Amino acid sequence: MAAGDLLASKRVVSGVVLGPIVLIILVADGLLFALFMLAAFGVALYEWAKMAMAGKNPAVDLVVGLVYLPLCFMSFYALREWFESGLFLSLSLILTVWASDSGAYFTGKALGGPKMAPYISPNKTWAGFWGSVASSGVTLFLCFVMAGFLPVALEPGILDLVIAFVVGCVIGAVGQAGDLSISAFKRRVGVKDTGHLIPGHGGLLDRIDALLLVSLVFAFINLIWPLT
Repeated sequence: MAAGDLLASKRVVSGVVLGPIVLIILVADGLLFALFMLAAFGVALYEWAKMAMAGKNPAVDLVVGLVYLPLCFMSFYALREWFESGLFLSLSLILTVWASDSGAYFTGKALGGPKMAPYISPNKTWAGFWGSVASSGVTLFLCFVMAGFLPVALEPGILDLVIAFVVGCVIGAVGQAGDLSISAFKRRVGVKDTGHLIPGHGGLLDRIDALLLVSLVFAFINLIWPLT
């Protein structure tokens, strides 16, 4: 088996195993969810600090992490706990980010074309970017369509669905920016992966790089203009 195929297989297995676990914890809520978030934050902060120490400006990079990571983790926690439709919003966000990542990968692989940021992330293309935006827009749109059939006290109208599609597209773009920001950090400090926690993916930050920034933006959107 080629190295690329082996890596892809590891990613699939990791996703199949970890995906349902994350969803179960999110649905379970309560102390289990709080402990999970705390543990994930601890791992993410450790990975960030380890990378910061490998760079030329460890103090500055560490301070950035001490601001950025708590904001992002608290945003996702608040999305689940502080909003009336928190479970729906947090699940929809995760599904949308997963769709965004998949859309970017398969569209970029199928169409190729000009690179988006060759120095930071050589594999990313503009085709993949637009595939990510479209996939996330459609996914959040479908989540809100399905909300009409779920016990979430939400009956979206046409305008709600249009807004959901637009916000989903924004999530796709923001997710790509979050991904690139972590990639730029890794390249600047000279590391390939943020860690080795997840087979096929690397560290936790490698897996949630897009979700971090997206959580911050999505929570802010729901604060100023609630989607539910």
